[in-house]
Amino acid sequence: MKRHESLHPLTHHHHHTLVMAQKLKKFSDSDRIQPTTREVIDFWIQDGEKHFRDEEEVLLPLYAQYESMNQPCIQEMLIQHVEIRSYIRQIRMNQSAKPELFRQLGALLEKHVRLEERTIFPMIEKVVPENYLYQANGQYHRDSHSGY
Repeated sequence: MKRHESLHPLTHHHHHTLVMAQKLKKFSDSDRIQPTTREVIDFWIQDGEKHFRDEEEVLLPLYAQYESMNQPCIQEMLIQHVEIRSYIRQIRMNQSAKPELFRQLGALLEKHVRLEERTIFPMIEKVVPENYLYQANGQYHRDSHSGY
């Protein structure tokens, strides 16, 4: 799907999130709980948490200037943000987390990225003037993997 250039940083973040999601969805090795927990926490601290802030503090307020936020897909996006934060918290607090917790997080991350890429971003691209999309681009955090 062709994405507006100004949203490329967020799409790059999503790519790395999908890589993590695939890994977590397949997770089954209880002996790898500790290193996987560390990987999830590092992912969250380095990129996930900042990415959510980019969307909640930059992108959605910009969108709200042009369109109502009272839409089921926007509500679902924000609910998923809360649910993902909850999974991360559970993993951080429970060093003996069950593999199912990781798989559930992986499935939710994938679902979340698909919602944003297929529904939310096209809505934003449609209503927000291009020059404001470009201005928002300068406010996104730099991805720890690509520097984008």
